[in-house]
Amino acid sequence: MSARQALISVAERLFAERGIPAVSMREVAAAAGQGNTSAVRYHFGSRNGLVDAIFTYRMARIDERRRAFLAARPEAHDDPRFLLEALVFPLAESIGHEDGESWYARFLAQVAFQPGFDSFSGARRDVTRGLRVVVDGLRRRVEGLDPPLGDLRITRVMQVVIHGLAEHEASMARGAAALPTSALAADLVDGAAAVLAAPVSSLTLAEMARTRLKGA
Repeated sequence: MSARQALISVAERLFAERGIPAVSMREVAAAAGQGNTSAVRYHFGSRNGLVDAIFTYRMARIDERRRAFLAARPEAHDDPRFLLEALVFPLAESIGHEDGESWYARFLAQVAFQPGFDSFSGARRDVTRGLRVVVDGLRRRVEGLDPPLGDLRITRVMQVVIHGLAEHEASMARGAAALPTSALAADLVDGAAAVLAAPVSSLTLAEMARTRLKGA
C-alpha cells in the first residue's frame, strides 16, 4: 500500500470514529506509519484535501455502479422509487468492501451534512454524476411543494439513507446487525419513499403561512 493510500485508509477510519474536527493531521500521519508529521500536507495539501481524497476514492466506484444502474432503465428516471434504489443500493454495496472492515458510510455521515460541504463542487463533480441524476429526478418529484419544503424533503431523504447505512455499518462491525445489508437497503428505500411522498398537513401549511406573515 502506498503512503497516500495508507493515509486515506487511516483518515477514513479516524474521521468515521471521532468526527472530522477531532482528528489532527499529525495523528493521521502517525497512525498511518508516516514518520513525517507533515505527510498529509505533502500528499493532500490540507485537511479539506484529505477529506476530498477519501470522498473521491470511495465515491468513484459507487457512482460508477450508480450510473450503470441508471443506464439499465432510462425509461424509469422519473420513477421516484427507482431513483431511490439508485441512491441506496450502490452505497449499500460499499459496506464491507474488499480491503477489510468498511468505514465509508460512517465517514459520509460525519461529512455530508457539514456546512459548506457540497457533493457537487468542482473537485467532486466527476464522481457524483450519477448522484446528480438522482437528485435532479427527486427534485422534480417535489416540484409541487413550496421550495423550502421540497429542499427539506430531499435533505431528509439523504439523512435517512446515509445515517441508516452508517448505523448498519457500525452494527455489522460489532456483529450485531439486525438485518442483512440487502434487506436493510430495501427498507431504507421504503422509508425514503415515505418521506418523499408524505402529504403536507394543514398544520404545516398554517405554520408556514404564519411565519411568512411575521417575516413580511
